[in-house]
Amino acid sequence: MKKYEIVFLILHYQVIDETLRCIKSIKRKIDTQHYHIVLVDNASPNNSGNVLKEKFKNDEDVTVLLNKENLGFSGGNNIGFQYAKKQLGCDFICMMNNDTEIIQDNFFSIIKNEYEKSHFAVLGPEIHLKDGSICKYPKHILKLNEIDNDRKRVKKLLIKNKLFIESIYLFLYKYIGKLIHWKQIRHHFREEIIPDPRMENVRLHGCCMIFSPVYINKFDGLDNRTHFYGEEDILFVQLIRNHMKSVYDPSLKIFHCEEAATGAAMGKDYKKRRFIYEKHLETLEMLEKLYQEDLKSLKGYI
Repeated sequence: MKKYEIVFLILHYQVIDETLRCIKSIKRKIDTQHYHIVLVDNASPNNSGNVLKEKFKNDEDVTVLLNKENLGFSGGNNIGFQYAKKQLGCDFICMMNNDTEIIQDNFFSIIKNEYEKSHFAVLGPEIHLKDGSICKYPKHILKLNEIDNDRKRVKKLLIKNKLFIESIYLFLYKYIGKLIHWKQIRHHFREEIIPDPRMENVRLHGCCMIFSPVYINKFDGLDNRTHFYGEEDILFVQLIRNHMKSVYDPSLKIFHCEEAATGAAMGKDYKKRRFIYEKHLETLEMLEKLYQEDLKSLKGYI
């Protein structure tokens, strides 16, 4: 068994250009020779998985795996996670969306230094977006008493979506916004966003997560109880209950194009939003059950 310092795990679905840019960024920027890329095609109906397999058939740094069915985010990634762990052997697994890119020349060095310092189980980077901003996302999970309110909020959005009230509102917002140059006005009055500092034991963004030997030696991937969305929340609960540490380190940075694969899967915007709302409601129901399994272990977090 060959030993790699880090394996990059990329879940591909249809959008081939983003996947190729992701792979190119790794090859161009990675600061260790002992790396490998595992690309998992999640049963793309446009045959792009086979196209990628043919393209990289002679590339010793890339392995392409083809799923026979779409296993969702967790299930699809778990195929690659288990391959990296059991077939390749590696110290770290970097699970990346196919619409993310490495933008640092010392990416792996930062990971090693953080692991030596904190002995993290899972590490999350600072996420840079295409508009030049830094992604601000919730680094905590919903509290138990917040779930009902969030469920009511999402149900209202789903009703507006099905009645096309939401689509009309967004169309008018976009059209009027163009007329009055709203983007420039909003940018002028927008408050400066202060980046988050380094934090421990927080919820991490699922577009890029680095798993250390602490996690890899105990688990064979992600908890697969959700098909799409909510994986970050489940992972956070799993880490807390197993006394493992998550770390958000803003000195580690990636670029995220945002939800390219989801957009390809959904097609029209209103269908994509409806899909997100429906999956969000399923996630809330799942989270409530997950919390109830052991409320004591989550004291102080929910």
